[in-house]
Amino acid sequence: MSEHLTEATILPAQVTTALYELREATGQSAEVQRTSPLHYLLVLTSERVELTLAWRRTYRGSWKWNNSTLTVDGAPRELARDLDDFTHIWKDPDVLSRPGGRSEVPALTPVADEAQLPGLVRRSLDRMRSHAERKASDGSVQVIAAATDTGYTIELASPRGTLHLRYAPRRRLAGAWDLDERNGFQVFDGNGMDATNVSCSAGIPRSTPPFRPWRMSRFAGDFPELRRLNQSS
Repeated sequence: MSEHLTEATILPAQVTTALYELREATGQSAEVQRTSPLHYLLVLTSERVELTLAWRRTYRGSWKWNNSTLTVDGAPRELARDLDDFTHIWKDPDVLSRPGGRSEVPALTPVADEAQLPGLVRRSLDRMRSHAERKASDGSVQVIAAATDTGYTIELASPRGTLHLRYAPRRRLAGAWDLDERNGFQVFDGNGMDATNVSCSAGIPRSTPPFRPWRMSRFAGDFPELRRLNQSS
C-alpha cells in the first residue's frame, strides 16, 4: 500500500531536489508517495499535464532514478528533454503538436560575402559542404556561415538534426581563429532540441540525440580543430 508523505518526512536527496526544482519551475507542489520500502513516486498534475518520477533503492542503500512518464490530455508523450523543456510543456502543452514548437536552434543569417570570412572559417565551410554533398547529394543538408557577437558560426542543418561549429579569434595570436574553447560546437536533434549533452535534470532524463559529442571524431579527419577539441575534452 502506498504511503502518502508529509512535508516533515525526510526524503532522499534526489527526491527533495526534484520537489524543489519542480515547485520553483511550475509554482505547484508535487505529491510524493512511498509505494514500497524500495520505491518513491513523485506525481505532479495540472488540468492537462501529468508527470511521474520514480526512484528505487539500490542494494547499497542509495537511491537511483528508476522511471518517468509524461502524459498530456491523458495520452502518453515522449519525456521532456530537461527541466526547462518540461516547464515549457507544462505552461503550453500545445507546443508538442506544433512543428518546431520546441526548437532551440538559434536563427542565423548567412554572411553576404563568404570571401571575407577568416581563412580557417572559410576552409571549414568548404570542407563541411563537401562532406554534406557526399552524404546527401539530394540537397537535403544545408551548410551556411553566419556572423555572431563572438565570431562566426557554421551551421549544418539536415532533417535529422543540426550542428553548429562556433569560431572565435584567438586571444594570444592576432588574426588567428579557432573553435571557441568554451562553446565550440552544439548539436540539436530533429526537433531542434539541444542534444549536445546527455544528462538529467531533476530526474527528468534527456532523450538520446542523433549523434553524441564523443562521436564528433568522425569529422576529425576533415576538421583538425575538432580533433584538438576532442583531445582536450
